[in-house]
Amino acid sequence: MIRHIIATALVLTLMACQNAHGGQSKKPMPSFDKVTKTVLKNFKKQNAGDPEAIISQSQVRPIFGQLKRLGWIVAEEKQILEAVPSDSDFVVRQLRTPAGEKFMRQAGSFPEAYDRLDRLSRLPHGQQTVRDLIRGPDGYKMIQYMTTSRGGVELGKMLSKDPGGKGFNQPTGRIYTVKMLLARLKTEYADATGKTKSKTVKLKQAKPKKVAPTERLKN
Repeated sequence: MIRHIIATALVLTLMACQNAHGGQSKKPMPSFDKVTKTVLKNFKKQNAGDPEAIISQSQVRPIFGQLKRLGWIVAEEKQILEAVPSDSDFVVRQLRTPAGEKFMRQAGSFPEAYDRLDRLSRLPHGQQTVRDLIRGPDGYKMIQYMTTSRGGVELGKMLSKDPGGKGFNQPTGRIYTVKMLLARLKTEYADATGKTKSKTVKLKQAKPKKVAPTERLKN
């Protein structure tokens, strides 16, 4: 009887230890298609389904909990969230006005449009310039000029010399849209699943040593 009680106690103890140390099976990684649907669903709930519209941290933060429940803990969560503009960011606030939304529907499709607008806002009197572009007629054409023409590149080089304008023509590294967020998550997903393409290293073959005629005769 005593032996039976001891054996039962040991079994219960082992089961408790297994549960405490993750005895339950770990969820498999979700497919990236499922990740994409989760992200899009998150923004749709917030009435922010436009992939080109600007996003902010409060919209992105819940996504990581949702992905965790699916089985993916995003290792770079903190870094990704920090790359998204805050809700109080100047550019975010300006582009969420009716005039700002109209402006970015016209300018958002140009390459690195958000980056240029962001960098422009950091220049001396830059915030007023951004306001004027948003509210004025055809303001989007300045973004088009800066991002698609040779003259725009030269203008960017000039602005790079102003205080706060360093690297004006370069991407800021920030995440401005749902499209950009998905691109970053796709990179992290590839790293997490080991699907990052490895670069093949080609080894140089040693050239055969030339043997002098005299050496051949000796042999």
